[in-house]
Amino acid sequence: MRVATTANLAEGNAVGKRVLAFYRTVAKGGTGTIVTEAMRMTAQEPFGPSALVIFDRSSISGLKRIADVCHAEGALLIGQLNMGGRQHLASRVMPYTIAPSAIACPRSGGVPHELSTREVREIIETYVMCAVHCIEAGMDGVEIHGAQGHLIQQFTSPYTNKRSDEYGGSSENRLRFAREILQQVRTRIGHQHIVGYRMGVAEFTDGGLDIEDTLAIAKTFCDEQLVDYLSLSQGNFNSIETHLPDRHWPILAYQNLHSQFKSIAGNVPVIASTRIQRPAQAEQLLDAGEADMVGMCRALLADPEWPKKARAGKPDDIRHCIACNQCWAWISTGEPIACATNPVAGREHLWPNLETDRAAQPRTVLVIGGGPGGLEAARVAAKRGHQVTLLEAQSRLGGRLKDVHSVPFHEEMRHLFDFLIPQVEKNGVTVKTNTIATVDTVLAAMPDHLVIATGATATVPAIPGDQSVPVICSNGEKTLPDRPGDNVIIVDEDGYYWTSAVAESVMAQGKRPIVVSRFFEITRELPMVSRIALIRQLDQHNAELKPNTEVTRINNGQVLLSHYMTARENWIEDVCAIVWVGSATANNGLANELTDAGFPKSQMSLVGDAWSPRRLVNALVEAHTAARTIGSRAP
Repeated sequence: MRVATTANLAEGNAVGKRVLAFYRTVAKGGTGTIVTEAMRMTAQEPFGPSALVIFDRSSISGLKRIADVCHAEGALLIGQLNMGGRQHLASRVMPYTIAPSAIACPRSGGVPHELSTREVREIIETYVMCAVHCIEAGMDGVEIHGAQGHLIQQFTSPYTNKRSDEYGGSSENRLRFAREILQQVRTRIGHQHIVGYRMGVAEFTDGGLDIEDTLAIAKTFCDEQLVDYLSLSQGNFNSIETHLPDRHWPILAYQNLHSQFKSIAGNVPVIASTRIQRPAQAEQLLDAGEADMVGMCRALLADPEWPKKARAGKPDDIRHCIACNQCWAWISTGEPIACATNPVAGREHLWPNLETDRAAQPRTVLVIGGGPGGLEAARVAAKRGHQVTLLEAQSRLGGRLKDVHSVPFHEEMRHLFDFLIPQVEKNGVTVKTNTIATVDTVLAAMPDHLVIATGATATVPAIPGDQSVPVICSNGEKTLPDRPGDNVIIVDEDGYYWTSAVAESVMAQGKRPIVVSRFFEITRELPMVSRIALIRQLDQHNAELKPNTEVTRINNGQVLLSHYMTARENWIEDVCAIVWVGSATANNGLANELTDAGFPKSQMSLVGDAWSPRRLVNALVEAHTAARTIGSRAP
C-alpha cells in the first residue's frame, strides 16, 4: 500500500496533468492499493491552490480521473479523510483552529476554538458527506485518519480532550467521535466499499495515548466490524519526529509496537509501515505474521517501481530512500512534493517512463565528473540509447558526497551510490577514473553533447589573528587533526546535512561540538523532523549551539566568537580545530575554457555545483533534465 502523503500538485485545487501523472506512476509501478493525500474537507480549512479538495461536488469529476488512471493500472484507490484540528496553522483563510478543547498546540501555536456539541455533530456529517463524494468519484473506499495528533486523535486522547459532554471524559466518551464517524460512514457507503482507519499506536507524549490505550481502541473498532483495515502510524505534533523517523532511527523503527496489533485485530488486516526500505524487510514482517500488508510512502517516492522490481527479483535495481526527509520539508511549506534522490518525483508529467523514452537521434555523450550529477546524467543518457563516456579525476566514483556514508547516522547515503554506480555500469557507460579532463581531451573527443558535472571545491575564508588553531573545510568525513583540545567549533554556513554530518563525526571522535551560525537557526534548512533528532544528539554530548554568531579572530589557541546582532564577544578555549562547513566555489573553469576555445554552448550542459554550489536534488534534477533533452525524443 502507498500510504497517504501530501503532494501539493493540484492546480487551482483541481486535478491536472501533474496530479494524474503522479498517481499513474505509482500505480504503474506495481503498488496494489494507493491512499490519496488528505483531501480538504471544508472551505474553512487553511489550504492553498495546490491542495485537493473533497467537500465541493464540483471536484468529483476531477477526482474520478485519479481513480480511473489508478484502476487502469490495476491499483485500488482509497480516499483519505482528515481534519487537522488544532495542528493547523491559523491563517487569513481560517483565522482560528478547532479542537475538542481549547488547548494550544505547542508546534502550531494559538488557542483553538473549542467545538460545541452541535459543531461536533456537524463535523461528523461532514466526514460522511466527503466519504460519499469519494465513492461518487469512483474510489474503492475511504480511510479515516485517526492518527498523528490530528482532529480525531485529539478527541480520543486524554492529553487534548478535556470535554465534559458525551464526547469527552471517559475513554468510551472520548472514542465516541471516531466511532460515530466510522458507523455513519459505513452506513452510507455500505460494506461493498472499503473503510480503513489510520491508527496511531502511541503519542509519545506525557498524558497522551500509549500502546495499551490504542490497542483497546483498535480492538473496539475490529470487534464492532467498523473497519476493513488498520494502517499504523505514531506520534503527534509534540513528537513530530516520530511521524517520519530519519537516519537516527533503525529500520522497522516501530515494529515492536505495530506487531502487537495483529493479536487483537481478528480478521481485520493490519498494515505496518515506517522505515521499510527493502523487499527482504517487508517479507520478514509478513513471514513472521507481524502484519498482513506493508505500507510505504518515502520508499515509493524514491522509486515508484519498487513493487515491480521486487516481484521481478531485481531488488538491486531499486533506488532506495536515504531517509533525509527533504520530501516532508517541501510539502510542509506548501511546495510541490519532490525527492532528494529521485529527480522525477513530482515532475512525472514532464517525461515519459525512462524505459520507453528513447532518443530519436542517438549521440555520443561525454560526462565529466563522477559525482551524483555526473552519474545520473550518464545513467539516463545511456538508457535513452546514447553512447556515453564518463571521466572522473579521482580513483573512485561518488564525488565529495561519497565520504559522508562513513559518518554515524549518515550510512544510508550509500544507497544513492548503490543504485547509481551499478546502473551506470549495467547501461554500458564507459567509465574512466583517474582521468583529468582538459580542453584538449574534450576537443579531441568532440562529443555530440558534453555534460560538465565537476562539482565544487569547499573553501574557508581568512580569519584575522594567528594560525594557532587550524581552520579546515569538511564534507562530513573524519578530518580532525591529531592535536590537543576538547572543543571543535563548527561554522554552519551550510544549514543542512553537511553540518549535521560534521557534528556527528566530531561527536563520534570524542570531541565537543560548538556549532555557530550567522543565521537565526542552526542547520536552518534541515527538515524539522530531522533537526530534532540532531539537536538531541548534540545535547547528549554537551554541545553548544550559537546562532547569530560569527568567528571573528584566532589568537594564542583561543577563538573569538561575536554575536551577529548584539556584537557581544566571548573567547573559546581548548579548541582542537575550526571546521568550516558549506562555503564552496563552483568548479566551472573547464566550462569557461571550452567556451573560449569555441566549443558550442548549445552542446554543453553545466549541472549541479559546477553551475552553482547547492543541494543534491539540484544536481540530480539538472543532470536528469540535461540527459532527457539530448537527441530529442523518438516518436
